[in-house]
Amino acid sequence: MELVKEGINKLGYHVVEDNVTPYWTLQRKLIFCAIFTAPLLGSHLLMMAGIHLLGNAWVQFAICLPVYVVGFFHFGKTSLGALRNGSTHMDILIFIGATAAFVYSTIGAVINEPNYLFFETSATIITLVLLGNWFEKRAVKQTTSAIEDLTRLQVEWAKKIMPSGTVVTIEASEVLPGDWLQVNEGDKIPVDGTVLKGSADVDESMLTGESLPVSRLPDDRVLGGSIVTGGNLTIAATATTRDTTLSQMIELVKSAQINKPDIQRLADRISGVFVPVVLGISILTFFVSVFFFDIAPQKAMLNAIAVLVILLSLCDGPLLTAVMVGVKRVRQDWDNGERRPDA
Repeated sequence: MELVKEGINKLGYHVVEDNVTPYWTLQRKLIFCAIFTAPLLGSHLLMMAGIHLLGNAWVQFAICLPVYVVGFFHFGKTSLGALRNGSTHMDILIFIGATAAFVYSTIGAVINEPNYLFFETSATIITLVLLGNWFEKRAVKQTTSAIEDLTRLQVEWAKKIMPSGTVVTIEASEVLPGDWLQVNEGDKIPVDGTVLKGSADVDESMLTGESLPVSRLPDDRVLGGSIVTGGNLTIAATATTRDTTLSQMIELVKSAQINKPDIQRLADRISGVFVPVVLGISILTFFVSVFFFDIAPQKAMLNAIAVLVILLSLCDGPLLTAVMVGVKRVRQDWDNGERRPDA
């Protein structure tokens, strides 16, 4: 167990051993970041329509800073842990993308260059990825809740009919295929079986989704975990508690929760090589700009950061941020072309 905890800690995550909920939950982080991101994103969209609300660079900096701080500690911790362990994952891409956009924009604010302001990109990357993490956590929680609901349907005790006709109470795990079981009104059926005697209405809604009780007669099949709402049955067990339909459903849900889909495994492999590739392209942009196009080092560095922001925005998931960067670049080039004397 300690080795597992140590491995998790090396990845930048932390094993929580108590039930104390931290104040900065994922939901609170998301709400906090969304409050500050909304004016930045809204102002940027309005700016593309010709309406300027947050034109001051330092106002944008002040609004973006709280979001970046949350993202810095949320994604930076896991990223640092992964790098120390010699591995990479998507949090590293998110951290680099948000940091590059924030640094790029801060430089633009310092030199008073509006064309270098991408504070909304940094904030949007962090907020949208937090939103995706929240959806993922919610889905996992719902899956865990489904497993708990299904587990509660399992029966602990069964009424076995002995060859002499005597009814004895045994643990459900001791039931074997072929055993005769008595199930009375209000009881849960211990295991899957076939009706031998009697008739009853059975509630199978938690297993089949059928909202109304179904009638069960001799030779009909019944499912372990379903409830007899009216009547009495004598059934012959056809499975043990480990082989019932209910047990198989629980195992399938657990397997779906634990195992990664093929597309996620592919994404993990891609993220393992994407970080050095993107950084390499950014560095190459800098040297090509300086040595082949004779661009000033300061301008070349900003170009390299811009390439880094756009590439990481595309991979981090929020495609909207990349579109925003692209549209903003096109608009800037168009405006610059209109202002040139030969345009």
